[in-house]
Amino acid sequence: MNSVFTQSPFLLISAVVCVMVTLYVLSKILVNVGAKEIAIKERRYIGRKMPPGRVVATEGEVGIQADVLKPGLHIIKYPFEQVVSKVPLIEIGADEMGVVEAIDGEPLPPGRIFAPDRAQNAHNNFQDPIAFIHQGGVKGIQMRTLPPGLWPIHPYLFRVSIAKATMIPQGKVGIVTAVDGAPLDQGRLLGCSVEGHRNFQDAEQFIASSGQKGPQVDILTPGTYRILTNSVSLEDNAVKPGLFTIHLAEAPIINENQVGLVEALDGAPLNPRDYVAASVEGHNNFQNGNEFIKRGGQRGPQKDLLLPGTYYINPLLFKVIPETAKEVRPGEVAVIVSNVGRDPGEEIRRAMAEKVRAKLEREEKEQLAIAAAHLDQLDGEKGDDLLQIEQELKLSDPADSRLDQGAHEAYVVPEGFRGIQETVVGPGRYYVNTLAVTPVVITTTNQTVEWTAEQITGSFDPFEVISKDGFTMRLEVRVVFRVKPEDAPFMVAKIGSIDRLIQNVMHPLIDSIFRNQASESSAMAYLQNRHEEQERAEARVRAHLLKYHVDVVNVLICHIRLPEELMKTQTEKILAEQRQTMFNAQREAEVKRIELEKTRAHADNQKALMEATVGVEISGRRSEQRKAEADGEAHFILQTGKAEAEKVRLMGEAQGVAYKEQVNALGPQGVALVETLKVIGEKGVRITPDVLASGGNGDGAGNLGTLLLLNLFRDQMKLNGTKPEQVNSFAR
Repeated sequence: MNSVFTQSPFLLISAVVCVMVTLYVLSKILVNVGAKEIAIKERRYIGRKMPPGRVVATEGEVGIQADVLKPGLHIIKYPFEQVVSKVPLIEIGADEMGVVEAIDGEPLPPGRIFAPDRAQNAHNNFQDPIAFIHQGGVKGIQMRTLPPGLWPIHPYLFRVSIAKATMIPQGKVGIVTAVDGAPLDQGRLLGCSVEGHRNFQDAEQFIASSGQKGPQVDILTPGTYRILTNSVSLEDNAVKPGLFTIHLAEAPIINENQVGLVEALDGAPLNPRDYVAASVEGHNNFQNGNEFIKRGGQRGPQKDLLLPGTYYINPLLFKVIPETAKEVRPGEVAVIVSNVGRDPGEEIRRAMAEKVRAKLEREEKEQLAIAAAHLDQLDGEKGDDLLQIEQELKLSDPADSRLDQGAHEAYVVPEGFRGIQETVVGPGRYYVNTLAVTPVVITTTNQTVEWTAEQITGSFDPFEVISKDGFTMRLEVRVVFRVKPEDAPFMVAKIGSIDRLIQNVMHPLIDSIFRNQASESSAMAYLQNRHEEQERAEARVRAHLLKYHVDVVNVLICHIRLPEELMKTQTEKILAEQRQTMFNAQREAEVKRIELEKTRAHADNQKALMEATVGVEISGRRSEQRKAEADGEAHFILQTGKAEAEKVRLMGEAQGVAYKEQVNALGPQGVALVETLKVIGEKGVRITPDVLASGGNGDGAGNLGTLLLLNLFRDQMKLNGTKPEQVNSFAR
């Protein structure tokens, strides 16, 4: 064989050429398509002509063929067909989706933006272009998208854009707006919910179920969604519009100690007589907007509220207003003004008005009794002040009457009726819908209003009043008042709140009372009678504020500032009085000092003084004793004298008789001798010696007889009380 080719070079060249032609033909007939690419065929000869407007040719038509060669070894009809290009497969990432735009197909229906998928599943996610064309595929952006993966998509028939999967993070909601679909119902703001669109991931079903164009009532909760949104073309990076646009919004969070108030922006119209919409069931705390609309939820403030938590609510349908939960502290009550309930009607209003009138009359009598007790202590009897207060209460105040007429619609009503509730709410924390009910917190403990020159929050400037004698006085006043819990609803119905009570009632009323009262007294008298003026003012303030269901605890005049010239005169007068008082005190001190010195001198000479005093007292006692003795002696002498005289008389008479007997017995000389001896014995005259010596003559007997007579006489004298020494002397 080698010799043949050697002998004939022409045969060798021919063989080489044949081999090369064969290889070339085989390369054209056999096409190897890589694992990640597809081959695009074109028919150039012998075939039908494509219909006008077509881009790719089907079987037997001349042009770029709709059928593509997928990965693998393929035989083509060369030379009638040939591969014009190989393109990579379309790769869709895990967090992506492919948006397909058909370059060829049936024309888009008028008014539509996105092509309906008439071929349904026949084209196998656009992998079968011939089925797409034969089954009536529509030109334009398709509503079916490509999920993640590798896709052999014909680049001449379909343009693929990449769109990111929609991610709704925690704490967010996705607001969906459809740019295509049926028109919205008249008067509606949001498109109605339709079945089967799987959170807008099935755009075909959304359109087929007559999903409406515009903002949607349904929302997207946290998660990942493959929704036909704006995409970026793989060819030129141009942005392709999607069927839906997604906007993120914050999910309403109701914190602890808060409550969520809800206002519906869409729904059935609200009854003009209602302030808040009636409750409907099934909306799951307003998270199911479609159920709210379907069950006849009304537009406007809602009666239902949201408790603490996180809620996935459509902000285009519901407006959520977080508000602090109402807390009634100790010493307070909440008056409830209900915006819902039955209309109280004229009969209920009249009954409540009569109840208030009777209550006021009873309290007026009680306050007048209290005022009478205070004023009686000042005047001793019911004075002109109490009569004036009674007249003021009896007179109809035109302003007060107008106020009552203006408050006609704000009467206190029983539970279940619209208006100010008669029953108050005590201390505690309450989650209330302030769109349905308005709590008015009223302090029931003592409150103070001051008219002072000090910088105190909420205070007023001191009163400048003119006295009867024309002086301007500045009065600093403090009023302590309280609102009883049972009176709080009536006070709210009358004036509205404590601040309005202070600003619009108490301040002008008390100002007028003090001005009128000060004009009836001179400046100095007003200062001196401060307590009395305070009691009179309190009685008036108490009576007037009773109309507003306010209990006055006390009214205090804290300071009275008189004009400087008047105070100067008064000061000089007081200083003069104080000087006089000081002089009197000094004089009294000097007097006391003198007394002190006397006391000190007495104390220093107390011993001598006591001795002298005792001596004087002893002398006095002795003098009294001597006087008593003298008086006794004189009395004794007098009595003794009288007795002695009587004695003498009796003795004389007896003695006379005795003398006569003695004379008869002794004779005249013997009687004379006896008397003489008696006198000698009384006087104690010694006339004889104690011892007598005598001789032995005959006269001794006579002397012895005389001696015996003398001894006998002595013994007789002893018996008569003569002292022994006298008797002895006489005997001697």
